[in-house]
Formats: sequence, structure tokens, C-alpha cells
Amino acid sequence: MSSQVTREALWSTITTIVLIARFLATIATVMLALLWLVAAVRHTLLNGWLWWALGAALIWLVTTYLYSVLRVRYPSGSERWEP
Repeated sequence: MSSQVTREALWSTITTIVLIARFLATIATVMLALLWLVAAVRHTLLNGWLWWALGAALIWLVTTYLYSVLRVRYPSGSERWEP
């Protein structure tokens, strides 16, 4: 196995993990933000759900940045048309 193939397999695996984390963080951010909003209306803005929602949003931002770095540094080698 050549080093190029190994490197591409490694980066594909890392990109897949980042995309899964990004997908889950997106869902968690929306759900936790809604739960925070409901708790904020019922009680106060600074409730326990705020920190979970901020944490999920931070993870979403980090994984979005990581995915953009991976896509720029290691672009797809397929012959498909991309706008």
C-alpha cells in the first residue's frame, strides 16, 4: 500500500468522523436551543440548558471549521462537476 493511498484513507476516515460529529452537533444545537428557549420563558435566561446549547453550538462551529480545512487541504479526487 503506498503512502498516498494510506494518507487518503486516513483523511477520508477523519473527514467522515468530523461530518458525523457535525451532523449530530447540528441536531443537538437546534434541540437544546429550543429547550433553553422554553426554560427561559418559564424561568430565567440563565438556566441549565443555556450551557448545553452553547456547548453544542461551539462543537458545531469547530467541526464546521475542521471540515472546511479538510476539504481545502484534501479536495475530492472524483471527476464529478462541482460548482
